[in-house]
Amino acid sequence: MTGLATGDVFVLGAGAMAEAFIRGVLQRGALQPAQLCVVSRNPQGRAVALQGQYGVRAGSYAQAAQARLVLLAVKPGDAADALAQVEPYLHGQPLVSFAAGVTMRWLEEQVQGKSPVVRTMPNLPVAVLAGVTAVAFPEHGLLPADRAWIRFLLEQLGTVVEVPESLMDAVTAVSGSGPGFVCAFLEAMEQTAQRLGMDPQLARPLLLQTLAGTAQALREWELSPAELRQRVASPGGTTQAGLAVFERGGLAALVSEALTAAANRSAELGQAFVSTGRR
Repeated sequence: MTGLATGDVFVLGAGAMAEAFIRGVLQRGALQPAQLCVVSRNPQGRAVALQGQYGVRAGSYAQAAQARLVLLAVKPGDAADALAQVEPYLHGQPLVSFAAGVTMRWLEEQVQGKSPVVRTMPNLPVAVLAGVTAVAFPEHGLLPADRAWIRFLLEQLGTVVEVPESLMDAVTAVSGSGPGFVCAFLEAMEQTAQRLGMDPQLARPLLLQTLAGTAQALREWELSPAELRQRVASPGGTTQAGLAVFERGGLAALVSEALTAAANRSAELGQAFVSTGRR
């Protein structure tokens, strides 16, 4: 397989993830609008809106033939139909999938092995260019230059972590569902802060900056959560009093059960899609 000379990206889909990618690579200067071609099911719909907002091209499926990279950014249930439209124009361009739960093997079958397949799992904060994207690269068929370029593009949306595909369900539980779990905890803290007499306009910025600052401290000081917790929790102090309640209530076991349930559900959805989603 030979590399493609152009740097164009063909975006299959025009929803939230497609827009997050477009905004990220353009805002960070990784690509120019003319290098992005977007196609959606409704030719007069979202693709045209993205063209007007970002200056990208709203094209046709045939234009995938000239692209260096094809990005699948549709809902899992729409993946088979979208790939059926683009498959005739594939000739080795890498196919990068944002479709949750859709396996690399299934994707390869849909495109008849015409393109090396890359599977990703971005989380919601990529929409504000502060997310994390897990990426599984194929063992064979992808040029090193293309691999590096794909990683570079994904990094415009936030942190990128390379994982084997076998860990994608676990990644879905930890980072994909993670924002929801973090928000559930923050929601409980915010409600309690109000019961303790705080105005919501005071409680929320306190909580958000505490979350952001803790994450920054962990990153800059290169500490584990356990190490930072121990620094904060002085013996007999306020933090220790609260942590004792968590321990009595079985917080660690509850979190483990929640993440395991999310990972298991991810695997179930993936299997259900593979069995019913073939064209």
